[in-house]
Amino acid sequence: MSSVPNVSATQDSMVPIQDLRFDPQNPRVPTEVFQTEEDSIRYLTTEYDVEELVQSILSSGWIDYEPLIVQKNTNIVFEGNRRLAAIRLISDAKLRSDISYKLPNIDNPQPLPADVRVRFVDDRADARRFIAFKHINGPFKWDAYAKAKYAAEWLNEGADVDVVSKMLGDNHNTIRRLVAGYRVLEQAQNDNVFNINDRTKKRFAFSHLYTAISRPSVRSYLGIEDDEDTKTPVPKENTEQLKQVMSWLYGQESKKEPTVIASQNPNLNQLVRVIENKTALGVLASTRRLDQAFEQVEPPSERFKEALIGASKECEGALGLSSHYDGDETLLSMVRNLATTVRNLRDNMLKKSLGDEDI
Repeated sequence: MSSVPNVSATQDSMVPIQDLRFDPQNPRVPTEVFQTEEDSIRYLTTEYDVEELVQSILSSGWIDYEPLIVQKNTNIVFEGNRRLAAIRLISDAKLRSDISYKLPNIDNPQPLPADVRVRFVDDRADARRFIAFKHINGPFKWDAYAKAKYAAEWLNEGADVDVVSKMLGDNHNTIRRLVAGYRVLEQAQNDNVFNINDRTKKRFAFSHLYTAISRPSVRSYLGIEDDEDTKTPVPKENTEQLKQVMSWLYGQESKKEPTVIASQNPNLNQLVRVIENKTALGVLASTRRLDQAFEQVEPPSERFKEALIGASKECEGALGLSSHYDGDETLLSMVRNLATTVRNLRDNMLKKSLGDEDI
């Protein structure tokens, strides 16, 4: 069994802050490619809480706890972009103005260093062991999509899955599920059947995909072989099915195709069950209504039971809050209508229970 690569320090160097460059393909942010350094800083500040680093550096000074990982010749920072963004925001008033950022008020702010410690590497492959080590131990964890992309690229370079899983702090099955999901996503984009930037929700819920394709019915629908390890897991003849699944999961704004997944629980499981039912699948394909399609899967008696249990819980919750009723007549009217509905529901159930006899 392969061992985890050695991450011990090599010879580090001190480099002027202004000589360092942001990574336009930051692996922490797999959905974005940044055109300018201002774009990188703006995104990191908005999405990755650079503010906390700015406050820490101003209050306590620059703490040299580990080097930035930097590519030789280009000075692109492979690991440490958040720290570099914080330093640039503190030191560059024009940059702060350009991205509309205001420094927090800190009494007696500490001075910045002129140089920072870096560890040079030849390329991204050479940097992976350091970045992975930082990933497991660092305070700001990567999301599942970033981890999946990073693991897939590492494996494509010939790394052993045992090494990758150990360095990323996950077991083999988790890494394989993440990578399988990433490869399906990558194939969908390369085949032009899905555009990740055209999704109908701002947040990219990668877990929808890697969870879905771990289910036998979805794998069968897409034609993914259980023991196949390939960069193109979906056969060409199933391209249309791949297009449908990606659209159902994430939607496509330009085609006015909304996602059918409002929330992973229960919608993702409902979608999986619809896919394994031909009649339900046909309804979903023609109507794009997951609720209507799922009606073909679950017996009406079961749906009635779930609806009644849900209504009972909601009513009990409202009763517990009834002491806070403020006299609103509209709410009182709603409760009167609800009482009528409950009486009708009771009568219908009693008729069924008593064999349609008079009650």
